[in-house]
Amino acid sequence: MLPETRTDGEVGRTLIIADVVVRTCRAEDLADLEWFGLYRHHREIFAEAFARYLLDQNIMLVAAMHDFPVGQAWVDLTKRQSEGVGYIWAVRVFPFLRGLGIGTRLMESAQQVLRSRDILVAEIGVEKDNPDARRLYERLGYAVTGELTEQYGYTTPEGVQGWHTVDQWILRKRLDSWT
Repeated sequence: MLPETRTDGEVGRTLIIADVVVRTCRAEDLADLEWFGLYRHHREIFAEAFARYLLDQNIMLVAAMHDFPVGQAWVDLTKRQSEGVGYIWAVRVFPFLRGLGIGTRLMESAQQVLRSRDILVAEIGVEKDNPDARRLYERLGYAVTGELTEQYGYTTPEGVQGWHTVDQWILRKRLDSWT
């Protein structure tokens, strides 16, 4: 028999406080970044990004909870290098942990990495059908500077090839100050 419930069906509640650490990605994180199969079709992309990270062309940050990556933000150091711009990409947070400040902390950490390398402009693309992410970036001081449509290919672990088209807003922010 269930304990007495409230009219909304709630039986119990607890508050969970978790320590989330933003750190650089490790090789052993790559499988966990698939998030229990949710992003298994990105395995090849993760491996390529990690190879570029090892060559210092890319910075891979993860937000880890109990050493499990629950978020990520990657910084491409070469894509806009000639313009003095660091390109932040692949920002995501585990779905049920969104809205808790993890994305903000990842973006702040990515900006800190760029500043430490004397890169004073950050750019990020956000899919047009993701208004929540756009609101986050604008709240952090980014402004729309253009639009872009890109295609990228991937191969699933079973060898199936696919393509994804991304229609996105391009946003930029100057990193001259620590605000």
